[in-house]
Amino acid sequence: MNTRRGSGWWEQGVSDSQHNRRERLVLLHHAANCASAEGRCKISRCSEMKRVWKHIGEGICKGVKCDYPHCNYSRVVLSHYRRCKNLTCVVCGPVRDADKLQEANKKRKAPVAGFYHDDRSYCRLCLQGGDEPLVRDCICRSGRADFAHLSCMIADAENKSRQASDWNRMMVTRESFTRCPNCNEEFQNVVLSNLLKARVIFVEREFENDHMMYLHAMVDRMRSLVGKRSESDRAEGEEMCSKMLTVIEEIRRTNTQNNAFMLNVATAYNVMGSFSSMKAEEYHGKSREIMQQLKEDDEIEAIAFETDHFIL
Repeated sequence: MNTRRGSGWWEQGVSDSQHNRRERLVLLHHAANCASAEGRCKISRCSEMKRVWKHIGEGICKGVKCDYPHCNYSRVVLSHYRRCKNLTCVVCGPVRDADKLQEANKKRKAPVAGFYHDDRSYCRLCLQGGDEPLVRDCICRSGRADFAHLSCMIADAENKSRQASDWNRMMVTRESFTRCPNCNEEFQNVVLSNLLKARVIFVEREFENDHMMYLHAMVDRMRSLVGKRSESDRAEGEEMCSKMLTVIEEIRRTNTQNNAFMLNVATAYNVMGSFSSMKAEEYHGKSREIMQQLKEDDEIEAIAFETDHFIL
């Protein structure tokens, strides 16, 4: 039995038969939801699968004796999808994940993205094309399954963050918003910038009282704004500086300071100093002062490895 190796969890050790059934199910799923006019969809074989879907759905099919092209095989695949209870099924799992994302995206307004678009591709998460551009800015190069809608990437990262345990939610959130789950490399350029911005909005909306998580998200976003000259980027950075200072004061007021918190605070001051030329000396000075205090603490050794990661 031949097996395939790919980048997604559903590609690991998949046989040719499983791969073919999944591809057919993906095409049928797309055809059932596609709103494009006949012959106008960019997805290959969409029109053909629309005809098959209509044939099966409208009761034209003659059952096991049906000789309509692609009917029997499609009914077998659809029957599997209806009966399967395996949440990690390599055949229908991707389609079930797509259904969940589509439901989540109904509650969202898709952000604008205009980069790395490929007309032949479909979103690896919702398995649809649509008007929203598809993006890919990592090292994935395995084909159509590399691309995704930015709104789907954000919804997927938010879902993973909500499902994470309290003790590792900050780490899961950062990884979900910054790293490709396929190649495990960090996104780059405009894609990363948009995801970092979405992460701050998400944390601010749902975990604002988690001061460490909130501050950490803003620090990462501020890094992407350092050196930017557009008026909107500067305005966002100035607003974020104000929010970071508020969070730092809240940390001090509630007496929740510890080495991990203060390392994040030092990093925040350092990033603000790199962003704000007018207050650079003040912010960098505060950062150095906190780091000096931490170096005098025996526990600093336990978190010293974080410094290279956090400090610019």
